Amino acid sequence: MAPVRLEVIAPTFEGMGICAECELVLSEAGVGEHPAHRGLDEYPPEWQEDYRRLLEWVYGLGDRYGERILIRVIDPKSFEGLAKALRYRVRHYPTWIVNGQTKIVGWERRTVEAALEQAM
Repeated sequence: MAPVRLEVIAPTFEGMGICAECELVLSEAGVGEHPAHRGLDEYPPEWQEDYRRLLEWVYGLGDRYGERILIRVIDPKSFEGLAKALRYRVRHYPTWIVNGQTKIVGWERRTVEAALEQAM
């Protein structure tokens, strides 16, 4: 059975540094800050909190569902993100798209999990 596709349209933040793959290797080796947290302190506190919450949810869902789910976080500032925001009429973030059909807006964990369970 194919994994459930979960696309999360949400702003992501970029820190200054080397390429993403190199940063990830270095952070896993214990050298430097994790790429997802680098430069985060440059943003307003409420944005930081939303970003941390997003990471917690994405990693939590990945841990919970394992190979039964394929998660992609898409920044609405990217070309793909703009296209998906237009396609799904996204106006608020985060927006969770399950298998290209079910759209959930906001931080309703139970709703997201129910949509995932139904798709499985």
